Amino acid sequence: MDVPAVQLTRETFGNIPPSSVIAFYVIAAASMLVFCWGVWRRWKLWRQGRPVAIREILLGNFARLKPRLGRLLKEGLGQKRVRGRGLASWAHIMMFAGFMMLFLGTTLLEVDHLAGKVSEKLHFHHGWYYVIYEGALDVFGLLFILGISLFLWRRMRRPSSVGHRASDWTALYLFLGIGVTGYFVEGLRIVWDQPEGLALWCSPVGASLAKLFGEMSEPASRSAHLVVWWVHSLMVFGFFAMIPFTRLLHFITGPANLFFSTPSLGQLKPISIEEVEETGVVGVSEIAHLDQQQLLSLDACMECGRCDDACPAFASGKPLSPKAVVQDLKGLMQATANGESVGLHGDTIQAETVWACTSCNACVTACPVRVDPLGLLFDLRRDRAAEGALAGSAANSMRQMQTKGNPWGFPQAERLAWADGLDVPLASDHPNFEILWWVGCAGSFDRRAQKVTRAIAKLLIKAGVNFAVLGPNECCTGDSARRLGDEFLFQELAEKNHSTLKQHGVRKILTQCPHCMNSLTHDYPQFGDQFEVVHHTEFLQQLIDNGKLTAPERNGSVTYHDPCYLARVNGVHQSPRDLLGDGVSEMERRREKTFCCGAGGGRMWMEEEPDQRVSVLRAKEAIETGAETVAVGCPFCLTMMTDGVKSCGSGAVVEDVAENLAKRLGL
Repeated sequence: MDVPAVQLTRETFGNIPPSSVIAFYVIAAASMLVFCWGVWRRWKLWRQGRPVAIREILLGNFARLKPRLGRLLKEGLGQKRVRGRGLASWAHIMMFAGFMMLFLGTTLLEVDHLAGKVSEKLHFHHGWYYVIYEGALDVFGLLFILGISLFLWRRMRRPSSVGHRASDWTALYLFLGIGVTGYFVEGLRIVWDQPEGLALWCSPVGASLAKLFGEMSEPASRSAHLVVWWVHSLMVFGFFAMIPFTRLLHFITGPANLFFSTPSLGQLKPISIEEVEETGVVGVSEIAHLDQQQLLSLDACMECGRCDDACPAFASGKPLSPKAVVQDLKGLMQATANGESVGLHGDTIQAETVWACTSCNACVTACPVRVDPLGLLFDLRRDRAAEGALAGSAANSMRQMQTKGNPWGFPQAERLAWADGLDVPLASDHPNFEILWWVGCAGSFDRRAQKVTRAIAKLLIKAGVNFAVLGPNECCTGDSARRLGDEFLFQELAEKNHSTLKQHGVRKILTQCPHCMNSLTHDYPQFGDQFEVVHHTEFLQQLIDNGKLTAPERNGSVTYHDPCYLARVNGVHQSPRDLLGDGVSEMERRREKTFCCGAGGGRMWMEEEPDQRVSVLRAKEAIETGAETVAVGCPFCLTMMTDGVKSCGSGAVVEDVAENLAKRLGL
């Protein structure tokens, strides 16, 4: 006979003797004490770093707190940054969803149990709530087991990008044991409890398992139930106790890092002379120079290998693994706390590793919990640059930036040589301009990039744009200097440009270099400047939308390479494609997930071994599309992709989007 839904329930500690219940709570308390002790040990390690204003963050106004809470919800609970990796993503999402529901269900069950002790009226684990509760936990328990099984299968294949420790297997088998024994506890309860109808089938997995036990007697099923219940409980307690001592610590540090991190694609924290005079520190030369959030982030790393998979330096065989940088610094953090004398530069992180980064930000966007290897490397670079460790062609380019105002070392008087024969107005002669065109060093001095500059000029003139350029008064933005670690050279150059821009009352700037664009958009506002900055592909598309230019929809066989600082960092990727018209053959890695050309982070000015050139890897992707033209939107990309295509022996033409448009318009 079916039990009315309103009467459906079950006893929380059914078949569990009082002595076992007491022992249960004692062991639970012990496991939580071990958990808290383990977290406290890690917290002491994080305390080695520079303080973070936690009080101000937590008690600040809601406008500043809102994005942090949003990251917890979207990227933590919503697993937004976990998605998109096929099997690994699905396995993690299923395991996470199953674990969270089972944890929530267990918590609600305990709340109901304690509330029922206070008053029977507070007891809520019955009726339709009970039916939905049991059914939901059955379904999510299966997702949990499936996710764990997929992870076990994946680890058996030992993917090289994933970190491997013996404790990983312990954790996975423990998870699997918790999931399986949970169902056996439910099945054995059904055997001795003998529910019927809805009371039975609201737990379909448990009901199906109960049939496996056949004609087991009630005393035998009760004894087996108690034993399996204890096995299940001890596994759960063991899980909580081991969290701080294994990779499972990311259950705590992952969400904490999502909350306390400050996303800064394209940005770097400024350093003032006053700070240096007070602390004597430029950058990071020991683990204590990192801040507490950065040290916390080292423990948030799961060694999933996504950063390595996305890193162009790693892919091209350079001595850089973002994952290894994080793990090596984590080891140093522990060694320093233990009183061991281990150096950072040279002992822990090699100089070649520090300079290998292209600053493409791929590792930052790939990490599910926002660990920032790029920020760590930039801090290390600042120390090395301050110590004079930057040498060779890169150091020469920095000296020329300081003395000549550009990394090529050409006289400033030649900045407008590219405009010979064109009616290009100077800001000093045309004060009523509407938009300032920031040509940039490459567009002014690099012979190949000058052709792009002339194409843009012709398009602007044809569209009747009221623009002007600074000519000899324009100076390098200092982007490469800052990203190579020379913060004060960057600030020196920025101050010169600030004075010039202020003198002309500039508010809107057109750029053709994504690195100039990024610097003017993200770096300069840190020193009081605020501009509306637009990339030439965006601006040209606006001219077409407004009817000032007309572009043929059809184009030849073309593919488009997204520059990192344009697409990934600043989100500009559709306008170049619109300008190229129909028929663009896409590379697999594109838009925000583009692959670097190899020139960023100051690598443009460094010598590179032929077998370690990132540009060759990217050129191969472009050539594989079968396109006859490789379009770009960055002068650095133009140089690197041209060299890469030639190295591959291809006859494909590399040109800027503006050149492509001007050619189609007969200019």
